[in-house]
Amino acid sequence: MRWFVAVLLWDSRIGIGFTRPEAARAFGCSDGTIYYWEKGERHPRPSEVAQIALTYRLTEKVRRYLKMILERKDSQRIEADPRLHALVLSKAELHSGFIFKYEPNLIPGPLQTRDYHFGYTQKAEGTSDTDANEGWTFKHGRQVGIGNRKDEPTIQYLIGNSAILGLRDLPLEAAIGQVNRMLADQDRSGVEIRVIAKFHRGRNAPFEIFKPGGSRTAPPVFVYSESLHGSWCIEEDALVAMYDGAGQAMWQLGIPLKEFLDEHCRDLLA
Repeated sequence: MRWFVAVLLWDSRIGIGFTRPEAARAFGCSDGTIYYWEKGERHPRPSEVAQIALTYRLTEKVRRYLKMILERKDSQRIEADPRLHALVLSKAELHSGFIFKYEPNLIPGPLQTRDYHFGYTQKAEGTSDTDANEGWTFKHGRQVGIGNRKDEPTIQYLIGNSAILGLRDLPLEAAIGQVNRMLADQDRSGVEIRVIAKFHRGRNAPFEIFKPGGSRTAPPVFVYSESLHGSWCIEEDALVAMYDGAGQAMWQLGIPLKEFLDEHCRDLLA
């Protein structure tokens, strides 16, 4: 995950309005060191993370995650709490040219409305009000970031049929609002949403695939995967190929969202 370190350091420096020379003075290093950090050709030492976090005003969560990645910088498979890996996903969503997201039981985060997040996701995940509020702030920021991209990445959302049918557990107005949000997103160039109802052995757990596509600032190909006992960001070629093959096969089994709604959920169409 070396690319994440480089992108995080670049974005953080720009975010506080520092030039490279100003950052170099703050860290007591050369301009060249900052340049190579942001190019991903060199990395800070884990012992330098505290000063980086202080200077760049990183949150405690980001500080911990950055330190963990630097300690494991040569690993091609990193396990962490999903809330920490969300930091990587948020950066990849801003830079990858191709994004595939499969979610079997929930509407994918970038497509969720506020009512769905608090009325369904919070209950399903059993989170506190504090965590749910923090989660929505972060999730909404990701939605804005994706929506503001000018390069029109290809984004494929594949949703399990149970997630769509589960909308009926919401008040009707909230369910219709969520459907309208998905249909509006699907109208954006490069975005397509399908629903999978048929069996495939890859259907049990959510996973995401990120590829460079035509983006010059994209990370290398990687997979994000969740299970009952953890979540991983994976760059190993063999595992990436396995997930990519499963994703392509499942995508072919998917039904376009509007077609699925017309057949199974006409009551949710405004």
